[in-house]
Amino acid sequence: MNQSNPIKRLKPTATFYSITLLIILWQGLAMLVNYPDLFPSVTDLLATLAEMLGTKAFYIALCNTLYRGLIGFILAFVLAISLSAIALNSQFIKVFIHPWIVIMRSIPVISIVLIALLWLSPPGLPIFISFFTMFPILYQNFLSGLEQTDRKLVEMAKVIKKNNLQRLLYLYLPSAHAYAFSGMATAMGFGWRSVIIGEVLSGPVHGIGTGMKKAQAFIDMKELLAWTVIAVLISFIFDYVLKLIAAKPVKFKLSEVSQSKKTNTISADIKELTLISLNKKFNSKQVIQNLSMQLSNQTVNLIQTASGSGKTSLMNLIAGILKADSGQMIFNPEQPVISFSYQDIRLVPWFTMEQNIAFSLPSFPNITQDDLQKINTLIHQMELDEHKGKLPDELSGGEQQRVNLARALMLPCHILLLDEPLNGIEDSLKKRLIKFIEDWTSSYKPLILWATHLEVEAYLKGDVSEVRVSR
Repeated sequence: MNQSNPIKRLKPTATFYSITLLIILWQGLAMLVNYPDLFPSVTDLLATLAEMLGTKAFYIALCNTLYRGLIGFILAFVLAISLSAIALNSQFIKVFIHPWIVIMRSIPVISIVLIALLWLSPPGLPIFISFFTMFPILYQNFLSGLEQTDRKLVEMAKVIKKNNLQRLLYLYLPSAHAYAFSGMATAMGFGWRSVIIGEVLSGPVHGIGTGMKKAQAFIDMKELLAWTVIAVLISFIFDYVLKLIAAKPVKFKLSEVSQSKKTNTISADIKELTLISLNKKFNSKQVIQNLSMQLSNQTVNLIQTASGSGKTSLMNLIAGILKADSGQMIFNPEQPVISFSYQDIRLVPWFTMEQNIAFSLPSFPNITQDDLQKINTLIHQMELDEHKGKLPDELSGGEQQRVNLARALMLPCHILLLDEPLNGIEDSLKKRLIKFIEDWTSSYKPLILWATHLEVEAYLKGDVSEVRVSR
């Protein structure tokens, strides 16, 4: 049962009662003061609003204010998302920008306005003020959101050669979704107020702030309050729209394309990996010590050892996730395509099962008819047909593990790393999947390094080599 539904049903009612109470209090105070020119009643205020809405000047002023606010927001948005993406990958840039952000957030808006009055023309000043106010808020929220991205998902994407733009589009931005919209809502709230303050003080020909200033000059409280209500409504509408957009889940779609004439195929040629005096230490703990061996695709290379023996660290070194303290790895071919079935799964939370499997393809989100057929075959072999279209959090641990394995098998590769790929899967299915992995990879014969506690060699048709990870 969704416990948030009662709250959602209650919110409109509570909002209605709150606004109704505000109107009643306003009307009561107006009657108590009994001075319409100083404190107009609700009916007088509504009449003034209706009169303003019937004039061309009102819409010209409204459009000019909206234009200035949106231009300032767009400039701040583009610069904030660009710099936050750069700062994410450069600690120097992040530290370099930080004092600027602190200064921009600390300077009072009125100080910015008074200084800018000496530099800018009346129409340009509100744009500058809105930009100056919104940029630091957007930058900090964007950067915080990007930094919340799961590091293990980024590692997974790097292993399958996703470039910076792909990682930004499919991992960082969806992860920063909540932070980004929260920042935009906050920035918009401050931004509209700043635009109107700038208009009041700089006095452009048209604008809500200009209308407020004229009403104040003529001591027209009704019109001044009417403009204030319009300003509040603008802020409310933009906040409401942003919340509606933010509430929508992040969704991606696979696009089916025609078969490419050039296909990246992996031949069944010899594939080798030579390790020479490899060492890896975490703090004072030596995980891999002076490891030398030669692996090839002529056999399935099995690591059957206890947890904590360094098998996952070895796979992470081969995949490029970790760097060795010393030693050498020689690949044949020199730049191999590597696919990895992770012990900790690493599925993308906002991708469906099919999208997670297809993510290993270089062409993602574009897939061919052959790709789609392979995806469906993998889903069927993993006994996941009834779960098509589901997100990872709608699957059990064992089902997620099978999707993780299917993603690794989807990418034809030179080196296939399998780190406990059958954890959480029932025994009868485990035995069948062991045979399926061997059959599926037979066409391109990758170098398979398989870490497992199972006696998988009993179910494999080909030769098996035992790999020892010594310390």
